Amino acid sequence: MHKRVILYFVLVIGFVAFNFYLRPVEGNEKVTKSYKSNGAYINDLYYSNELFKSELSYDGKRLYEEIIDTSKNDKLEINMVCNENCSDSFNAAYSAVYLDHPELISFVGLDYCSYQNNRLKCRSMANIGKIRTLLATKRIEREIDIVKKETKNMSDKEKIIFVYNYVASHNYDKLFTAAKSNQSAYSFFTGGSSVCAGFAKASQILLQNVGINSMLALDSQHMWNYVEYDKKWYIFDATYGSSFRDKSSKYYYEGLGDTTTGVIDHYFPELYPKIEETTLKSLFDLK
Repeated sequence: MHKRVILYFVLVIGFVAFNFYLRPVEGNEKVTKSYKSNGAYINDLYYSNELFKSELSYDGKRLYEEIIDTSKNDKLEINMVCNENCSDSFNAAYSAVYLDHPELISFVGLDYCSYQNNRLKCRSMANIGKIRTLLATKRIEREIDIVKKETKNMSDKEKIIFVYNYVASHNYDKLFTAAKSNQSAYSFFTGGSSVCAGFAKASQILLQNVGINSMLALDSQHMWNYVEYDKKWYIFDATYGSSFRDKSSKYYYEGLGDTTTGVIDHYFPELYPKIEETTLKSLFDLK
């Protein structure tokens, strides 16, 4: 009897390990061998062209790279030489990392920044650690693989609606705090709940993996996406759907419709395409 119990637990553990961490996956076709040798590469979840980094100043690019290095290597703080315009450079770099790298799941944020004697010091805000990051990345790869298989034979319209519903089916974390890991896709994929930043980053990763062009957008209070459909760009904000959860609600698909994101000024506006006034909700006839 004792041996049977042990065998049972070994089999359960083996099944969980295989299903969540070891099962072969198709992978993101944009993440090629050549891209992996590129400095933009973080992991296999997402391909980044680092569009927003290209708009940064020299100091902004240094800060951008330092933020990523701090997160990837579990450093406790940023401590670097910076000129008198450091504050402006830092805000732009911070936003660019958020927009360029949704796959950087270990990056929650930075806290308590100070500038003295030409040095910028920022304390890291609760990175999740290298081991948890590795395990979470493996798990997320397999969840993405399930979504890719579900959407394999779908049209672009069907894929957009599927990803919206999939993301909106997760819980909105009403206990919002910037100090928690709900600011990254980590909380969405591994904890089942998040806030707008987590939802938008998860949406960005999923949309790219199923073959839909999209962009992240960020302002001082919110984060969302734009998606390309039939060579035109539209608002995609699955956080809205998550707030209602009920598909029968007339408000559920407002994340593809008339949300406030359409009129909010966001960072790097010059890099975005023209956003259509007609909404996906109307175009797709979603009630």
